[in-house]
Amino acid sequence: MTAGQDGAGVLIVGAGPVGLTAAAGLLQQGIPVRLIDRSERPNPHAKAITLWPRALEALHRLGAADEILERGLALHAQNYHSAGKQVARLTFDQVKDTRFPFAVSLPQQETEEALRHRFEALGGKTEFGVRLTGLRQDADGVTAELTDGEGTSEVRADWLIGADGAHSTVRTAIGTGYVGETYPQQFLLSDGPCDTPLAQDEAHYFMTAKGVLVVVGLPGGNFRVFTSLPPDAEIAEDIRAEVQRAASERCPVPIELTGEHRTGVFRVHRKVADRFRDGRVLLAGDAAHIHSPAGGQGLNTGIEDASTLAWRLAAVVRGERSEAFLDRWEDERRAVARGVLDDTDLQTRLWTMKGWKRNVRDAALMVGERTGLLDRFITPRQTQLSLVHDGPRRAAGRLREGARLPDVPLSPARPAGGVSGERLHDLLDGGRPLLLVFAADSAHAERTTEAVGAAAALAAPGHRTVVVSSVPAPEERPGAPVLADPAGALHAALGLRGPTVCLVRPDAVVSTVSPLGDLRLVHDLVTSPPHPHPVQDPLE
Repeated sequence: MTAGQDGAGVLIVGAGPVGLTAAAGLLQQGIPVRLIDRSERPNPHAKAITLWPRALEALHRLGAADEILERGLALHAQNYHSAGKQVARLTFDQVKDTRFPFAVSLPQQETEEALRHRFEALGGKTEFGVRLTGLRQDADGVTAELTDGEGTSEVRADWLIGADGAHSTVRTAIGTGYVGETYPQQFLLSDGPCDTPLAQDEAHYFMTAKGVLVVVGLPGGNFRVFTSLPPDAEIAEDIRAEVQRAASERCPVPIELTGEHRTGVFRVHRKVADRFRDGRVLLAGDAAHIHSPAGGQGLNTGIEDASTLAWRLAAVVRGERSEAFLDRWEDERRAVARGVLDDTDLQTRLWTMKGWKRNVRDAALMVGERTGLLDRFITPRQTQLSLVHDGPRRAAGRLREGARLPDVPLSPARPAGGVSGERLHDLLDGGRPLLLVFAADSAHAERTTEAVGAAAALAAPGHRTVVVSSVPAPEERPGAPVLADPAGALHAALGLRGPTVCLVRPDAVVSTVSPLGDLRLVHDLVTSPPHPHPVQDPLE
């Protein structure tokens, strides 16, 4: 195990973006991991290329986003055409309260390389050419049979994560079903330079009676062009020529594939595993669910699987939470996966509509653009920023339980007393839950004193507590650093009118919102022993 010995920590099978995210996230919290992959070398293929804002935020918390932004190409819009006419344009104009109001186009092998660099910087090492050939588990851990060029051996781990793709060996080993369907169409893709007036920093969808053509910019002046074929179509030997033929036929503006291209053929599936957890074995990414590439959701959902799993599993390994804490993760991620399956299935079917259905689709898209509904509702859903998990829905202003914490700028609030950063998410630190105490009463200075004292009382091991004060801060007390917000701009940005306490999970999801007057309840939730839980765990 990296940073530990065999027999302790987490064994992760699959060193793609999902496995690397989980491995780096666990190492970031001091949990020993071992990361293996059956391939002999890193993945050389582009595969998925789109990273949406919520995944970028997860990668930012991991410390990998800067390299991804340096390598990638920002995408700022999506254009939909039908029968040669543009029927809709989606932008990021309504994507607020994030440092990433755009998508990023980056071939998957480069995303993996950036994540591998971060994993290695944390002390990790990827073991290529190591296959999982068997596993068994008991109440205390997992025994895995591993095979490499030198033979077969058994290793012991506390937990095992299967991030080994759609043909998961781990999923097969635990015997969970993987149900769904395969779409009848075939798809061809070609990545490389193109001569075209199409904007490179946008995605372009051309829906025609003969099939769909999608053109998306890639870094380095390149494009991805992919197209659908009828179910019974014969695939030509020269895939690039076939893509060029479809592009010339379906795109109303010139597009010529030039230079060297990488090509591929694929089919589209929609499947979800019956279980994401079996005892001490967990599934994430394509091992747990697989969807159409429509909307570019698969990679992003897998990264979020791993990011949200890492902090929960770390808390269990440290003994801060019971194993039941992982059941909530499974429930959440299965619900997200089902939602993504439904969304991507709808978009895939929209691509291929004909006759009156096509006319209704086009009319709806045009009305959606004119009224702003597409930008207000569809783009935030694609970015996964509008996702709200099931559970209590208490709210204060824009803080809503189960929803993401708005990443509003801290300026002009003035950090002090160990508080630093440019945006609210910067207060999330090292995988610890964040307790925010908002003293939103500028008329009464004693409120700030009360809030600081309450925050000091609420500060508990494993939590970070920060007071946001709307009046000059009194002398700070241990465990309760103060973020000065004298003009009340931060309170206003979050729509807070009264003193409020907010507990935020390490993955930036709001767990608990309470008026300041209910501090005793929040105190009981935050400081209660990890298990057995006397009340519902506030971090669930």
